[in-house]
Amino acid sequence: MSTSTTTATTTNNTDTSTGTAAGNLSLTWSAGPSDIAASVGSSSVHHGDFRDQLFSKGWVVVPNVIPDDRAREYVSRAHDFLESFNLGYNRDDPSTWNLSSLPYNNKGGLYSAYGVGHQQFLWDIRQEPGLIDTFATVWGTSELLVSFDGINISVPLNLQEEQNKGLDSPWPHVDQSPNRRFFHCIQGIANLAPNGPLDGGLMVLRGSKELYNECFDRFAHQRPAEGWTPLDSYHHTPEMLEWMIKEKGCTWHKVEAPAGSVILWDSRTVHYGSIPLSTNPRVASYVCYKPAALISEEYREKKKEAIDQMLTSTHDPVMFTCRPRREPAPNDPGWSVRQVPDERPVLSEVGRKLAGLESY
Repeated sequence: MSTSTTTATTTNNTDTSTGTAAGNLSLTWSAGPSDIAASVGSSSVHHGDFRDQLFSKGWVVVPNVIPDDRAREYVSRAHDFLESFNLGYNRDDPSTWNLSSLPYNNKGGLYSAYGVGHQQFLWDIRQEPGLIDTFATVWGTSELLVSFDGINISVPLNLQEEQNKGLDSPWPHVDQSPNRRFFHCIQGIANLAPNGPLDGGLMVLRGSKELYNECFDRFAHQRPAEGWTPLDSYHHTPEMLEWMIKEKGCTWHKVEAPAGSVILWDSRTVHYGSIPLSTNPRVASYVCYKPAALISEEYREKKKEAIDQMLTSTHDPVMFTCRPRREPAPNDPGWSVRQVPDERPVLSEVGRKLAGLESY
């Protein structure tokens, strides 16, 4: 496998035309639901398991997916990752829990730079049998592909520092283009440390999934001249949120989850990640699996390119963009330490199939 570090480029792809994504591959994005996706996600079918809440409410916590001892090990390895930059962070010394001692991140602990998606411990998490089995239950097949997403390691920062940086501000959004008016994706968070009401984490807007299509129809006048974004990310306007909460009765809910669980949610559910208000760090890996049958040959080649260049990707494992290499920023002291993992990840046969390197 090549060790190329060629910069990947991204542009806005569309649902109905050809765009350029990471690498230089010409990729066609499908506008309609696949036959597989169209057969999944119905709230009218009774399963007798976690899928009933997931498909009806838009989110669910599935416990006991990762054994306790391995969850603790992954937490330790996450702190190893932060400490390896030698910027002053020490997991055992709260006085070092500040932005200047941490590598570059977003929203107080969301890490997607440095090729973090290809750190060995994140690949070990993705290859956890319990995670794979859970998503196999969702989709009705064990022949899955996985995303190369990042991790959230949110250590409690000084509240004033968080407020000054705007880190405490909610950022409600969905990870699905308003052009996709159908079930498309189930996202996941492998929750590695106990996550209580004040520990930071996933906030979901109860009832928002059911209003997904109605919301964009109701606020069609807010559609930009060029149309709704084709990207699978949309941040709701204050007017949309007010309508959902005040007129439709939606309520915010902090999802609590034990260590070793996975939180699943439908990409049409409005959500955001909150910062810790307790003294407990949050450690959670973003995971998403979809059937291998859904990927095009163009995207299969793109997954191989992302592995080759150790690029972190967006959440969808079959229709995604990769985060490009970038020049160092003034607030990024970690860039001089590494831009990619020090070693390439070692994958099992299962991992190679999940990555798209081998066929099922």
